[in-house]
Amino acid sequence: MMLRFVYPPLLLLFVSLWAEAFLLGHLSWFSPNLFCLCALIFILHWRGPEVHFLAAFFGILADSFSSIPFGTYGLVFFLLSFPARWYAVKIFQEVVVTLPVLAGTFAMACHGLVYLLLFLLFGEDRASLVWVRNLIWADILPTAALIWPYYLALLFMEERLNINLSQRKF
Repeated sequence: MMLRFVYPPLLLLFVSLWAEAFLLGHLSWFSPNLFCLCALIFILHWRGPEVHFLAAFFGILADSFSSIPFGTYGLVFFLLSFPARWYAVKIFQEVVVTLPVLAGTFAMACHGLVYLLLFLLFGEDRASLVWVRNLIWADILPTAALIWPYYLALLFMEERLNINLSQRKF
């Protein structure tokens, strides 16, 4: 039973895969970035150096379900995991307002870096006011709204499995 710490990431991964592919794919007005959300939750809660690679793994999975060039989300999640990890270690407090604001900021930075990479590497320019409005209302705000259920699910799994990812006690 040494690998109990693998169950929470795998369960959240399967929930995210199912929701992204089947449930939320039919809703154009509600499309949170669940892979970004999972990466952020593990960056904030897991106290190990392997969290950067876990974030890149969630980014590569997000690449699998997107139409942008493969590896873009993986690189962006990996790069954003460093400032988010610094924030998690130095400043993070589990306050009601902090998690949604942090999730919205992380999702906005993720989309900003993806747009910047696509513009610099491929010359794609898709920015318009409609795109920004849809990005805020259909992606960033739902991502911020769903962080609490995901975070509470992680805490519930930790309690049921008798593990503590934040203290690396498996």
